[in-house]
Amino acid sequence: MRIDKGASVAVVVNRTWANLHGVKMFLRQDEGPQTEFRGVDESHILFATVLDAEDTRGVWIEVRRGKLTEDTTAVEQFSLLIPWNQILTLVVGKQFSPAIRQEARKIGFTGETERE
Repeated sequence: MRIDKGASVAVVVNRTWANLHGVKMFLRQDEGPQTEFRGVDESHILFATVLDAEDTRGVWIEVRRGKLTEDTTAVEQFSLLIPWNQILTLVVGKQFSPAIRQEARKIGFTGETERE
């Protein structure tokens, strides 16, 4: 399946990979990289935008950190390569419901929405 650039995705990754210090430095900047991702199983979810899904090394995504406000400088965006062998599943959707995002928070979600 071809995944278009700009597609909205939920990437379920191996939590061990997400908890590597070098990865957490970028996924958990606001909470400190020493804080581990926890959850009900060994997965971790990232809601993101696809930049390139045709790279043989993995999928490139754009991750947004911070609160979405009128002041766009409050949101930091960066590109991240997730190796194919660390991806458990990749879900493509136009929009992910608040219920799905709430459930994702239970297993340690990273994305552009606020935590409760």
